[in-house]
Formats: sequence, C-alpha cells, structure tokens
Amino acid sequence: MNVEFTFEMQNLLVAVAASKAVRVVILKGAGEGFCAGMDIKDFFDLSEHDEASLIAAKEAANHWRVRLLRKLPQPTIAMIHGFCYGGGFAIVEACDIAFCADTTNFALSEINFGHFPAGPVAKSLALAMHPRAASYYSLSGRSFSGPQAEASGFITKSWPADQLEAETLSLARELVSKDPIALQFTKESLEHVKSMEWDAALSYNTAKFTELKSLQKGATSRASSVANFLDGKFKPGLGS
Repeated sequence: MNVEFTFEMQNLLVAVAASKAVRVVILKGAGEGFCAGMDIKDFFDLSEHDEASLIAAKEAANHWRVRLLRKLPQPTIAMIHGFCYGGGFAIVEACDIAFCADTTNFALSEINFGHFPAGPVAKSLALAMHPRAASYYSLSGRSFSGPQAEASGFITKSWPADQLEAETLSLARELVSKDPIALQFTKESLEHVKSMEWDAALSYNTAKFTELKSLQKGATSRASSVANFLDGKFKPGLGS
C-alpha cells in the first residue's frame, strides 16, 4: 500500500458507497498475493512527496480502512490468496466476510524488526482474532496458514486454493439476491450494538426496524412525497 494507492482507495470507496449499482464488493490482490502491508519507504520518502502530502496520506491510509471500508452500505468480502502481511490485516478485518486459500501465508512480522502492529492493526486483531491467537502471532512474528487463520477467528473460511474464487463468487451472487436495504441494516446493527448495553441495543433495533419498513415501501413512496412537496401539495407545518 503506497501513497498513490492510498488516495485511489479513498476516492474509490467514496464512489462505491454512493453507487446503487454496486451490490457487493470483493477485495482481492493483483498478482501473487493479497497485500504485503504498508510501503514504509514511500510513506516516509520526502524526496518523492512533500511533508504535507505524507501527513495526508497517513491519515487517508487509516481513514479508508477504519471508516470508509468498514461503513460501506454494501456487503464486503475479502478474497485472500498468496500472502497477507502487516497493514493488510486491517483491510481483512474491516470486511464483513473473509475467505482465503489454505495456502495463504499470514504474518505479523513487525516484532522481528523492533516494531509493533501499529495504526489500525492492533485494534483489528483485538476485534477479529481470539485473544490468545492475537498475542501469539503478534508477539512471536511467526507465520500461519489459511486453516490456522480460520481457527484463530480472523478468517471466516479457508478453502482449497482452486476453490477460493468460485466459492467467493457464489457467496457474492447469493448476497446480490437479497434485499439491499436489509443487508445494509444488518451491517449497521452488528456494528453499532457491539458497544451498547442490552436495553440500548433493543431500543436501537426497534428504531432501525421502523426505518427499514419505511424504506422498503420503495422509492415510489419517497419520490411521491418529494413530488407532493415540490408541487405545493404539502408544506412543513401547514399539512396537506
């Protein structure tokens, strides 16, 4: 993940979030692996970028992984092959579902060069991995396989390498067949209730259920309301 890629992802995710045509998002790596992590040299290279650009890039690198990707209204699937290292873990955790190949090599090698899982990575590990696994792999720096990543809780499902793409696309087609508003609200509910007490969670979901049913009446309901307002048939405070 270099500086150019970071700004491209930020702009892309803003566009995807606003698109009604995009129903499911699949993230995969081009080439031999999913993600090798941050391009540390590029993010600190003042010979290629000015200081203000690098500060903005570092903020954007966190913003698109922590906020934009996590809060996309569409379901997101990470399809991981080859390898996934360091900062790539935050991408995987921010996706709703993560599939990988059994042969995928995962590693949190920061400890091996006197560093630690920085940025959003530590939080991502705490959210997605079993605590003992997160400590073991981040403290030892040892690599682990797809099945081990699944056992740790970090990956939804590990597949034989020759089945990974077919299984990912099959799930994507299944999700496309479902109500997009219900999918979005499922994502929002799972995200927000994590930090709520039970009574707050029940109240939140009651309100979201009412909102869901209102939106599911269809675009025609909202469009007709707007049209009535524009035609002068309704004025706020005056009634119809």
